[in-house]
Amino acid sequence: MGRRVDLNWDEWSPGLDTDDMTLAEVLATMPAANADEVPEIIKKYENPESPDALPGAISLARHDCIHVLLGRGLHVQDEAFIIGATMGAASDITNEFVDTFIHVSTELYPKHWRFEQEHIASYRLGVGFAVDNMANKDLHLIPMEEEPWQSMTVRETRKNLGIVKEELRAYFRRAELLVPGTRASRRLDTSSKRDDVQLTRKS
Repeated sequence: MGRRVDLNWDEWSPGLDTDDMTLAEVLATMPAANADEVPEIIKKYENPESPDALPGAISLARHDCIHVLLGRGLHVQDEAFIIGATMGAASDITNEFVDTFIHVSTELYPKHWRFEQEHIASYRLGVGFAVDNMANKDLHLIPMEEEPWQSMTVRETRKNLGIVKEELRAYFRRAELLVPGTRASRRLDTSSKRDDVQLTRKS
């Protein structure tokens, strides 16, 4: 997980209706990130190269692909859902690991990076979505940042991974109830009809 540094990070949200764009095309609209700014305590648990990494630990480039496929933006609430889904899809996930992540993210992470209770609700929803829909998929091991994945449409990629938009929308509706009123919740794609402006490639 990396904190975004572009000015428009707060507004970026791919939603779920990017079906006909390639994964690379949607990623090209995403603000840049600076992985060097990630604190060591976070790298300890979330960097796949760390000996203490938790299940689902994933590289930043691969993590960004999950943002696109699950239609989530870059707010902490969105990040919590993405981390939860990636952990929940790991074949070695257990309740103990879930509890460990909740402890370190709410107690040990630096203040700027620390999860609050509303973020934990989103994290648990992400875990639940993955356990219900992508159990043992090990998303963190799939090289989605490489070819041929990058040239596949988002629709094709979701189909290959068993990601069903209506199932995601059902979880997004739960998020609206559990974490109401936040910007991240308000812009969740809970309907099959959207009037959002089409994403455009960055120049």
